[in-house]
Amino acid sequence: MPKSEEIVWQVILNPHAGGGKGTLDKNKIEHLLRTSDVPYHLSISLYPCHAIELARELVSSGATHLIVAGGDGTLNEVVNGIFLADQASHHEITLGMIPVGTGNDWIKTFGIPDNYQKAIDIINEYKTVMQDVGEITCRIEGQTSKRYFVNIAGFGFDALVAKNANDLKSKDITGIRVYIQSLFSGYLTYKSRHTKITIDDTSFNVNLFSASVGIGKFNGGGMMQVPEANPLQGLFHITVIRKIGIWGILRNFKGLYSGNFVKDKRVSTHTGKEIEITSPIPMPGESDGETLGNGTFTISIIAHRLRVIYGSDKFLGKVRPEVLDCQ
Repeated sequence: MPKSEEIVWQVILNPHAGGGKGTLDKNKIEHLLRTSDVPYHLSISLYPCHAIELARELVSSGATHLIVAGGDGTLNEVVNGIFLADQASHHEITLGMIPVGTGNDWIKTFGIPDNYQKAIDIINEYKTVMQDVGEITCRIEGQTSKRYFVNIAGFGFDALVAKNANDLKSKDITGIRVYIQSLFSGYLTYKSRHTKITIDDTSFNVNLFSASVGIGKFNGGGMMQVPEANPLQGLFHITVIRKIGIWGILRNFKGLYSGNFVKDKRVSTHTGKEIEITSPIPMPGESDGETLGNGTFTISIIAHRLRVIYGSDKFLGKVRPEVLDCQ
């Protein structure tokens, strides 16, 4: 595998990430890249979904090595740009991460520290795995579209919390307060709804509070909503929460961070490669914290498709050869 000094990295920086941290730390990040001998070209994401356009243009023009300097939302946009690029061979792309965001949940599964220098050191080490990617077919108000994700997609209450969190971030509110405030304000307005969930060939009906479809383990600033998920397995782990009261949420709040909440009788866990979520009342959805809108959704796994740089394999398990260097 090439060392980072043999290539020119395309860095996509979101200046709005982390409540404006990207703007404040831009010069610091560039200084660390230079002093770490990482050749790079910098592109700035200026508005929502701009990183999708930038990544698509770069990959369509032949770029194969990208660094995301932002949060989970910026990463999601870059991944969508990669998968929308003209004539892209997705497995030829290598993606690194310099975390600048509020939650920085994707990096937790991949053992990347929330520290600029250490993250750049990991990019220079160039350990890579081929992670799974999720493809969501969204049917919203008669229109069909596709969206890709690399961490967790949420439906129902999860999606409302993500929307609330994005609204708070737009007001430059950061930190764990974003997720706690979003969680409790969301509960005051969200109502569980009758939902049909199909996982591969099995269907069941639930009064759904929330469903999480996981490639990675963490979302919401460190909550372990899909504790058994592994991005190298070629299948989703799904957590389904049935209607639950405020006392049930409070009782399980600590368990959201340890993953122990899945032991609650109102929670069930599943695995599968394709999930369909339908409801008579359009269901809110989100992927990697980015709002999808209200509709019906089909979520499919694309196994071992995106090469990413990782730091530690604490949450990856024993890394099998076929996901180290798929060609």
